[in-house]
Amino acid sequence: MHRMMKKRINIGFIGSGWAQVAQAPAFSLMEEVDLAAVASPTERNRQKFMERFGITEGFADWRDMLEQCDLDLVCVTTPPWLHEPMVGGVLESGRGVLCEKPFALTVEEAERMNALASRSPGFALIDHQLRFHPSVRSMKQMIDSGEIGRVYEVRAVVNLASRNRIDMPWSWWSDAARGGGALRAIGSHLIDLNRFLVGEISEVCCNLSTSISQRPDSTMPGRCLPVTSDDSFAMFMKFGPSSIALGASSLMHVTTVGSYTWFSLEVVGSLKTIRLDGAGRLWEIANSEAKGGRSLIDAPRWKQVEPILPWDELVLQAKIKLSSLAVHGIFAVGFAFLAHRIVKALKSGDPIVLQDAANFRDGLCIQKVMQAGLDSDREKRWVKV
Repeated sequence: MHRMMKKRINIGFIGSGWAQVAQAPAFSLMEEVDLAAVASPTERNRQKFMERFGITEGFADWRDMLEQCDLDLVCVTTPPWLHEPMVGGVLESGRGVLCEKPFALTVEEAERMNALASRSPGFALIDHQLRFHPSVRSMKQMIDSGEIGRVYEVRAVVNLASRNRIDMPWSWWSDAARGGGALRAIGSHLIDLNRFLVGEISEVCCNLSTSISQRPDSTMPGRCLPVTSDDSFAMFMKFGPSSIALGASSLMHVTTVGSYTWFSLEVVGSLKTIRLDGAGRLWEIANSEAKGGRSLIDAPRWKQVEPILPWDELVLQAKIKLSSLAVHGIFAVGFAFLAHRIVKALKSGDPIVLQDAANFRDGLCIQKVMQAGLDSDREKRWVKV
């Protein structure tokens, strides 16, 4: 039975912030895709979004957009405390949805959205785009094939300067009750990468820190509001029985108040170590290169690995290099490769194209790991997931 190919794909957006950086520019690179509509309660942001991407339909209320527009996929890029009703509305309309992370505020919210997605005909995906970055795809191939040997451990260091200014105004990001904080914003991505590359996590030990304890209230000059979310964290995780590295450890250290920006994710194997950096480059170093490994002076001899891409992704890669996405690093670039897969799946009607995408079940699993981290920080002990 042949599926009927859809000629054009209509994309709608709920939210006009991060969508301007990654989602809309990425979908703009795709042929036979129309950026059809945007919903945002702030008229100035909405108009700016429409003008930049040539969108003719704009709405203050996302419900009006769903009622009046013919859309194949809706990107929900609003803060996490707004996700459940919006995602629910999209799924109940029968359309596909791509939800920004962090997925939910609580495990209970995640369970409700996952249950709704299981009854909906549309795609229900989460924006864990790094799964589709060419370097991450190569990492997974190297791990799964045994090229790096037995996985010993995973370690990630993310150093951001995005929130190091004490005069940065208070926002929802400063409010734990609304889903703010480094664990949810950055940790959710790292947890997903650990699960994608190695497998399920069984136990965590976490320490959350709030270095800047108050921020200026933009609505009332001279007043500051308390920060209840974390701006840095360290979390130690153990892989469980459904992973390829039972009992192995994974360490994440993330700060958003650093003096510089740096990203590194390493998977240490018995034969070689592989590393992903913030520019999206993949590096490897063989254990045999260590030569005893006692010198703290000699620099490690990392070798760059060039991912092998199919023709359609080579064409996409060339387009990305000429776009605004290239300057934003692995997250924006990774989203373009995810968007490419989504469009292929929507056009063909074949969900197998998205078999490696993070779905709402993945979102629920990640939510449980993050909740275990929050519990661990509060109770000062290891917590099982």
